[in-house]
Amino acid sequence: MFCSSTEEVGDTPECGQTWGVSPMDISGLNETTSYAPASTSSGSSHQSLDEGSTSFNHGPSLPRVASGQFHHSLRLGRNNSTLFASTSDSSSHRSRGGTPKQRRTPGSAVATGTHPARTPVTDHTATSCSSATTTSGASVIVAVVEGRGLARGEIGMASLNLKYPELILSQFADTGTYAKVITKIHILVPLEILMPDTASEKGKGTKLFNLIKENFPGVAFTAIQRKYFNERKGLEYIQQLCAPEFATVLMEVQAKYYCLAAAAALLKYLEFIQNSVYAAKSLKVSFKGSEQTAMIDSASATNLELVVNNRDHRSEHTLLGVLNHTKTPGGARRLRSNILEPLVDVDTINIRLDTIRELLQDEELFFGLKNAIGHFLDIDQLLSVLVQIPKQETVQVAEAKITHVIQLKHTLDLVPRLRMVLKNCKTTLLKAYYTSLEDNRFDMILEQIKTVINDDTTYLKGSLNMRTQKCYAVRPNINEFLDIARRAYTEIVDDIAGLVNQMGERYGFPMRTSFSTARGFFIQMKLEGVVLPEGKLPSEFIKVTKHKNNYGFTLLT
Repeated sequence: MFCSSTEEVGDTPECGQTWGVSPMDISGLNETTSYAPASTSSGSSHQSLDEGSTSFNHGPSLPRVASGQFHHSLRLGRNNSTLFASTSDSSSHRSRGGTPKQRRTPGSAVATGTHPARTPVTDHTATSCSSATTTSGASVIVAVVEGRGLARGEIGMASLNLKYPELILSQFADTGTYAKVITKIHILVPLEILMPDTASEKGKGTKLFNLIKENFPGVAFTAIQRKYFNERKGLEYIQQLCAPEFATVLMEVQAKYYCLAAAAALLKYLEFIQNSVYAAKSLKVSFKGSEQTAMIDSASATNLELVVNNRDHRSEHTLLGVLNHTKTPGGARRLRSNILEPLVDVDTINIRLDTIRELLQDEELFFGLKNAIGHFLDIDQLLSVLVQIPKQETVQVAEAKITHVIQLKHTLDLVPRLRMVLKNCKTTLLKAYYTSLEDNRFDMILEQIKTVINDDTTYLKGSLNMRTQKCYAVRPNINEFLDIARRAYTEIVDDIAGLVNQMGERYGFPMRTSFSTARGFFIQMKLEGVVLPEGKLPSEFIKVTKHKNNYGFTLLT
C-alpha cells in the first residue's frame, strides 16, 4: 500500500456523497387514476383524490437533489400536463413583514420561502423544532394531504429523509386546530413540504395549508397536482420498493388511502428532481401512528426549550444539549425523536431501563460498547447512498462508488468487534442486537468486497488519505490499465516530493508538500525563524496565499 507523508489540508469526504443531477427525459404511459373507498381510520366517506388521467414513469427515484436546482420544462403525457401546479394569484408573491418571499420555479407551483439546499453535504444533527428557522441539516421532504367533504380532518402524511432510506407513513384523524399535523411536521424538521394544488387554490388556501405556512415560514412549499395523490400508485410503489424484512407494513397500510396517496405524490415528485433511482426491495417502509407516544405540541416544546434555545438557536443549553452524549449521528437523531415524542408503552420503557441497568453494572460492557460504536460512520446516510442506482455513469459517480465501497468495508470490518462486545449480554434488547449481528450476510458481503478490494483498505479521515485509499483500493492484476495508471501516479507524487525538497534546499526554506481537495498538490511553508530576501518570496513562487504564519504557493516550472 502506498504511503505518503504529504500533509492534507481541507475537509474529509462525507459519507453521503451525492450523484450528479442532469435533465431527465421523462415519458410515461397514460393511466386512469383511481377512486378510494371510505377511510377506515375515520369512518367517513372518502372523496376522489385525483381526477382525469396521469402519465407515470415507473421506477421511483432517489431523493438526492443538487442545491437549489430544479429541472426545467418537466412535462408529462400527451397534453404536456405538469407535475407542479401553477397559481395565478399575484398577491401571493408579495413579501410582507420579513416573511420570505414566495417565488416560482419553472414548471412548479409557487414556493413559499427560500429553497434551502436540497442535498445536504454535511451531516448535522437536526436540533430545531422552531418554526422560525430551518436548520442547515434539514433533509426530510414531507407530503401532506387532507380528505375532502365528509372526510375533512383525516390526514395522510408521507416523509422521506434524504440521508436515510426509510419511507415513513402516517394517517390519523385530527381536530380543527390540526395540532397533530403541526407537531409531527415540527419533529421531522422538513426541508420541503408538498401539498395538493387544491389546498392553495387561487391563493386562498385551506385552513390546514394556511396553518402549516404560518408555522413554517422558512420551509419551501410546493403544490402538486391533485391527480398525483394516487393511492393505488402509492401501494404499487411500496410493493416495489419495500424490503422483505418490512413487508408486513403492506397489511397495515393497504386500507390507509390518504397516506398511500401522499406516498405516491412524494415519490413521483422525487423522480422529477433526481437523477438516480432506488433499487427494488431496498427501502424500509414503516407506518407510524400516534398511539405509542405522548404528543408534545410545538409551542410547549419551544417554551420548554427541549431541543432549541430560545435566545440563541446555536446554543446547546437545552434538554437535548444536556442529554446528548451520543457516539453516533443515528443515536443523536433517536435521542431528539424520543425527547419530542416520549414513549408511553410500558413494556418498551422497561426493556430500555433493563438495558441501562446492565450497562451500569457491567463496566467492561459499557466501555467496550462505547469504544466499538464510536468507530462507526453514519450508517443511515451510507445506506441511503448505497441503494441509489445512478442514471448516468460519470467520473464523479465512479469515484463516489469507490468511496462508498470503502466505507461499507470499514463498517463491515467493525461488525465482529461489536458482536464480541455483545456476546455475553443478558437483557432482551442487547441480545436482540447480538442476534441481528450474527446474520451471515455481513460476512458474505465482506468476502465479496474483498475479491476486488485490498484487505488493508479502510476509511481514513483527510482528503489526501482517502485519495490514496481510493487510488490503491482495487487489487493488482484486476485491470492492467489501472495498474499502469497507479504506477504513473506514484512516480508523479514522488517527483513532486523530490522537487519540493530540492527547492527547499536551494532557497533554505522549510517547505513541505500539502494537498487539499480545492487546490490539489501545493507547497506550504512556515515563517517561524525564516527571513525572506527583501521581504518577498522568489518570483517563481506563484498563486501565493498567506494564512496566519503559513505561506501556500505553487511553482512556475
